[in-house]
Amino acid sequence: MSGFVHDAPAQRVVFGLGAIARVADEAARLGVARALVIATPGSGARLGARVADLLGARAAGLHAEAVIHVPRAVAETGLAAARNAKADGLVAVGGGSAIGLAKIIARDLSLPILALPTTYSGSEATPIWGTSEGERKTTGRDVKVLPRVIVYDPELTLGLPPAVTAASAMNAIAHCVEGLWVPERTPVTMAYATEAMRRFGEHLPRAVADGSDRVARGECLVAAWLAGAVLMFGTGLHHKLAHVLGGFGLPHAETHAIILPHVARFNLAAAPEARARLATALGDDDPAGALERMLRGFPIPQRLRDVGFAEAKIADAAAQIAAQQLKEPRPASGADVRAILSAAF
Repeated sequence: MSGFVHDAPAQRVVFGLGAIARVADEAARLGVARALVIATPGSGARLGARVADLLGARAAGLHAEAVIHVPRAVAETGLAAARNAKADGLVAVGGGSAIGLAKIIARDLSLPILALPTTYSGSEATPIWGTSEGERKTTGRDVKVLPRVIVYDPELTLGLPPAVTAASAMNAIAHCVEGLWVPERTPVTMAYATEAMRRFGEHLPRAVADGSDRVARGECLVAAWLAGAVLMFGTGLHHKLAHVLGGFGLPHAETHAIILPHVARFNLAAAPEARARLATALGDDDPAGALERMLRGFPIPQRLRDVGFAEAKIADAAAQIAAQQLKEPRPASGADVRAILSAAF
């Protein structure tokens, strides 16, 4: 067995049907007296207002302007809102967009985050932040952005459309797959990844087919948490490529879903243990093929061209990845990345 370092920061997880009712108690436990609720516009704002009501006197306001990839202007507006509200904590309500904006505010203002996820992306369980400007996305790691508390309530996901259910879960599945081959993996993260993959493989198709299936919804939330905890320990070709593509304005979860079978096929050829674990978890001797069939069975975009990626951008994206000189589990040259993107296109 090769050496490893397992250094996981503390995080409190509260799970259960109706757990949203505990948000005020959890904020109090964190010592937060003025919580700014972060959400997206529309339905996200409505849920954010509900959470603000539940917080009562602990609510410092609602900022429902989060958007995908946290553009610089959106980040600056969010920071100003937190300062103006004199917030001493953040409650992020929603998916990756809301949690992503809360992370940037937390990074710059050193505020604790309480997250109430409504999708399966797993961002709430990671210390990874990201912002975008123009056609470039910047990501980084900082333990300050890791939510101190996560409240998982399957009831909050019952209205999630099939397409969002599938895409956000495929994003989390990518955490599982990549977690099995990154050099930073540990016995714990590999166990998490394998168990999360097993739960997703069994329950995600049910959640997509019947959004009211509370058992399947709950199992997918547990899997998302485990998958996010895996991502905490490092990323490789798949996530770095997804982040580069995000800089071109592509939707985050759908992009992860589209490229996953192609990156998996490339890397699993040099990662026999990862391949064996995925084969067991999915009950299929061809894990990359199983991921592709899973994607094909969901009502989400299937190709990069379907989400607005221009074929002319392939060379630029490949050059950005080649410059990172990725070596694990196999070297990824510019030509290799161009081939992966061409296949996904």
